[in-house]
Amino acid sequence: MRFTFSCILTAYLLGEFVFRSEWINKRTHIIRVAAVRGAAVALISSCLMGTFHWRILLGILIMSSATAVIEMLTSQDSAALFITEQSINAILLLGVAWYFQNAARESWWASGMPPYLLNWYFAVLNCVSGLIACVPAGGVLIEKAMRPFAHEIRDNEITGLAQGGRYIGWLERILVFLFVLMDQPNGIGFLIAAKSILRFGEIKDASQRKVAEYIIIGTFLSFGWALFVSVLTHKAIAYWLR
Repeated sequence: MRFTFSCILTAYLLGEFVFRSEWINKRTHIIRVAAVRGAAVALISSCLMGTFHWRILLGILIMSSATAVIEMLTSQDSAALFITEQSINAILLLGVAWYFQNAARESWWASGMPPYLLNWYFAVLNCVSGLIACVPAGGVLIEKAMRPFAHEIRDNEITGLAQGGRYIGWLERILVFLFVLMDQPNGIGFLIAAKSILRFGEIKDASQRKVAEYIIIGTFLSFGWALFVSVLTHKAIAYWLR
């Protein structure tokens, strides 16, 4: 089960958060978008598993397509909905992996690799999954969680580069991810201190309290999510390489 789940989870995260194109979403009919996204996840799953298991691919295609349709039809765009949606997808992926437990173990990769290389292969898949969940997926989650607070801040109170906040968040979560995987958690403290000095140095007026609180909440959410995902990824990699 763990072999199949590692493959299809990585494929799902790649399809949903790395290879997903907003250009297609905006210019293509909703059914076509759902089909394209579902087919992409199914194709990546087949490549990572090293086998063409049509029942697994059909299940992933239906799941990803249904997720895309629900996401584009719903009017609510909140962190709670996002977490619920991704949790349901994770449960469905677990169900597929449990039902087809030996699919990845009987694949071309499993039959052609020595055991130690196969363990490294799945460790790398877990690392990729963790990195995607930590950085781009975490960015989507934090953006949705911070949206209600952003409405309380006037546009002229918090200005900067158009995508500056997003890239800062990505970079800080990547650094947290690397520190945890290198068993150097002390570096996270220096990272938080450095960000605090740089960001709060811009706030010189007591009237900007909303901006300060906005930054604090976003920072804690970003670092908290990065730590949570990084620790899970570290344990998953250690499991394969024990």
